[in-house]
Amino acid sequence: MFGWLRREQAAKEEPAHRSIATPEHIVWRNDASMPIPDWPRVPWPDPADASAHDAHANGLAAAWLDALAPHLAGSRRRESADFMLLSTLDARAAATLLAYLDKSLKRLLHILPGIATREGHGKSVVLVFDSDEDYYRYVSNYGAASSHDKPEAFSGGMFIDAGYGHFVFPAGNFDQMEPVVVHELTHCLVRHLPIPAWLNEGLAVNSQERFCPRPPRYRAVERQYLFGQFWNKTTIQEFWSGKSFLRADDGQALSYELARLLVQQLDSNYDLLARYCRAAHQDDGGAAAAESVLGLGLGELAGTVLGAGNWEPDPSRWSEGTEGGQFTR
Repeated sequence: MFGWLRREQAAKEEPAHRSIATPEHIVWRNDASMPIPDWPRVPWPDPADASAHDAHANGLAAAWLDALAPHLAGSRRRESADFMLLSTLDARAAATLLAYLDKSLKRLLHILPGIATREGHGKSVVLVFDSDEDYYRYVSNYGAASSHDKPEAFSGGMFIDAGYGHFVFPAGNFDQMEPVVVHELTHCLVRHLPIPAWLNEGLAVNSQERFCPRPPRYRAVERQYLFGQFWNKTTIQEFWSGKSFLRADDGQALSYELARLLVQQLDSNYDLLARYCRAAHQDDGGAAAAESVLGLGLGELAGTVLGAGNWEPDPSRWSEGTEGGQFTR
């Protein structure tokens, strides 16, 4: 039996929440290396009572993080109006990060109206790990590869959409954490939409670049050459299904770049983009919604970036299924 099932509690950093939730009310996974709730088996109140639902969710999250803290040496739970943070950051650094999270949330809701929403459960949970080892030890409980498995497993952070959706990343200097925060928070705010991976990641990358501009990954000439070498009638199907974002070669970075450019194209008419996001579904890569909402095929949209070619999605060729985005990066 795993030692953490003793459900030890770290000293709380915040007043008790108005909720009956305690570690004893949580059903814990018995296959995890540290305390992780078995969310499908955790009781929740009637979501129609939003106030009680949020209070209960916050109590569950607090009990979960307090049980997790002893397994991440030096970690403490701190909170803001909309976030619950578990980290080893000192009080000043944690306050700075929480303030940035609150600011980013407001900005994302402002720039993505009709797409992003806070609806769901209580405060957004953020875990910042003191070491890569702790980070990978935690995410391995969700089936994510450890850093020792293969080179492509290294990531700067991820949104984990499992039960109580939360995002995680290793600690770094603030400049390193800023883009990760915006990227993963975007995923958190669009988790209610069944959109395809390319649209999900395109929204996240464009939000990240809007808040935290960085030098472009590719020069225009270089990008045109690499696109010409990589994208063809086979690889474009991987893009629409989302599988190309999981590639272990340059195809992964080129997928993020193509997604960024396609969403950038759509963003020229934001109202249309918002309608498209609400209608698009990963099962067909967003193809039907493109025809009905945008009035054009996805192949035509891709052609505005890739040039003439056979770019239309063909779900009959997606034998490995589809992806919804929110990948490790």
